[in-house]
Amino acid sequence: MSKPSSVIKDDDSSVTFHLSFHLTIRDHRTDWELEVSQPIAGNYYPINLGIYLEDENKELSVLVDRAIGGSSIMDGQIELMLHRRLLHDDARGVGEVLNETVCALDDCKGSTIKGKYFFKIDPIGEGAKWRRSYSQEIYSPLIFAFAEQDGDDWMSSHVPTFTGLASSYSLPDNVAIITLQELDNGKVLLRLAHLYEIIKVTETSLSANQERAEMEKRRLAWKVENSSGKETKVSRGGPVDPVELVVELAPMEIRTFLVDLEYIKMFGA
Repeated sequence: MSKPSSVIKDDDSSVTFHLSFHLTIRDHRTDWELEVSQPIAGNYYPINLGIYLEDENKELSVLVDRAIGGSSIMDGQIELMLHRRLLHDDARGVGEVLNETVCALDDCKGSTIKGKYFFKIDPIGEGAKWRRSYSQEIYSPLIFAFAEQDGDDWMSSHVPTFTGLASSYSLPDNVAIITLQELDNGKVLLRLAHLYEIIKVTETSLSANQERAEMEKRRLAWKVENSSGKETKVSRGGPVDPVELVVELAPMEIRTFLVDLEYIKMFGA
């Protein structure tokens, strides 16, 4: 159990738990008015990504390297439970003790679990980029793979490097590749994710000298035959252009694609 404390003067509405791509706030439910009868158990969550506190000036963020239990029972304090061990039944319905042991010969000891926590303090509003971006490095680190060289002509019969992106292009900071998997039917499964949640966006005119809402009030109203006059609101990314192959991701949206590839024969293979 770890209990890092801070001088952040948070209140009940400013403690946020990252559950993968979902956010949960302490003592709050979006679907109904919550009556808190179990302030500890009712606010313990599985933390898959991290947790953060905020006040009017700063944010304290903690990222984890595995799924753990977490909460913030007291203001300014984070509680992280890496491993739970009980020598007696807690009468919560399990009907047995939670006492995992590791035995070597006749010597049995409680299991030891080690985890890593990543801390960062940011000015208010600037911690989300670090939490979303750095968490990808934690969960998707670089993996080195090695192969045994067969003879002296290995380089002449294999492609040593490959990239699916043009050398002049890279994915935006807010987009991550979640899945890139070759399927049995020769297709490739590609899953992209938009990492950030947008709190507020104000649209302006093309010249950025006024808000679009104000501009629309002074805009000429053109009467179009058979038109309802209502502008369609875009809440999801648009279709992929078959020529340009540009993918549009709405905030917090994940899209999945099946990609047909044209395999190019090289080195006379």
